[in-house]
Amino acid sequence: MHVLLLALNYYPDKLGNAPLMTGIAEGLVARGHRVTVVCAFPHHETGRIDAAYRRKAVARESRNGVDIIRTYIYAPEGGTVAKMANYASFTATAFLVSQLVRKADVIFTPSPPLTLGLVDYALSRMWRVPFVYNLQDLFPEAAVRLGVLTNPKVIAAFERLEAFVYRKAHTLSVISDGFREYLLDKGVPDHKISVIPNYTDTDFIQPRPQAGNPFREAHGLQDAFVVQFSGRMGYSQGLETVVDAWRRLDDLPDLRLMLVGDGQARPMLERELGGDPRVVLLPVQPRDALPDLLAAADVGLAPLRHGMAGTSVPSKMFGIMAAGRAIIAGVDAGSDAERLIELADAGQVVPPEDPVALADAIRAAYTDRARTRAQGESARAHVVAAHSHQVVVDRYEAMLKAVVEHS
Repeated sequence: MHVLLLALNYYPDKLGNAPLMTGIAEGLVARGHRVTVVCAFPHHETGRIDAAYRRKAVARESRNGVDIIRTYIYAPEGGTVAKMANYASFTATAFLVSQLVRKADVIFTPSPPLTLGLVDYALSRMWRVPFVYNLQDLFPEAAVRLGVLTNPKVIAAFERLEAFVYRKAHTLSVISDGFREYLLDKGVPDHKISVIPNYTDTDFIQPRPQAGNPFREAHGLQDAFVVQFSGRMGYSQGLETVVDAWRRLDDLPDLRLMLVGDGQARPMLERELGGDPRVVLLPVQPRDALPDLLAAADVGLAPLRHGMAGTSVPSKMFGIMAAGRAIIAGVDAGSDAERLIELADAGQVVPPEDPVALADAIRAAYTDRARTRAQGESARAHVVAAHSHQVVVDRYEAMLKAVVEHS
């Protein structure tokens, strides 16, 4: 089976869908399939194309058996309009560069951007092959909930595009039952939907002891109870809630907060908490450091704003679970994130944007440390059984083979 993976981000990008898609592509190759990736030049972390790719239009590479064709992208920094231009440029160049690919058996494309569905449709007509659209987020739903999209005509245009892509795709693969319910409400037939959760690398991220942990030692945290947020510091996380909750916990002298990452909320965190001696504020860390970083925590935070848990499952949750640490998640009641934590007995769920509830949950985890450790162990057991790389790639392989055989 020859799979064309059309993805905005791919290795060496570390954020977005890049690690997930890299793992799926390499996993399929390891199972004997051919995978060609068409992706943008690396740019996701900095907002600028990596120096090695500047002044190029196309670059062809091979990594771990995967054929990679990288293409130019307009990579500006910040702003909704700039992001839309970024998406539009890749949609155009991806279509052109895909002409370099010998006909594939199936096209597989993760969101975002939604506009890649148009490329999928055009290629599927040209090659007479099916395409699978993989929903990693719900657009324009998420953008409307965040207030990023407010113009009714623009929203209506994206909703028409969304309906078109859903109608023309052979299969829509989604990452949770909540996403499946969203598609059913949109009128998508159930037989077109395949639910496959995201994975985490449970071989790479494993429970590690805190004794001798380099992050705890480097910051004097050997005897502390560490609450950690690690990942993209974006608008959707509502990190102001973490700040407000933290200020309610002054009476716990050995409690520490570790904030790791970058994004639009980082300046606010630096301004509000940068002078607090109980707070460790770190930049994005190398991927090789991730197992030790996650192991430095006693409990991990996964906050979201109201409404966001219905349109995304925080990927950081799987990393926390793989590390054998409990989670405190600020997510909506009835969301997939809440169901995951309850099913795995992996921690506590509090209402989004509720600093009092978040502070109370941190205090409870701090007070009952035996329970917190047990939740971490349960989280690890669940993620290995249901969200390991092998389990998830096996399911993608079976889904893609079924699409090819029945198209």
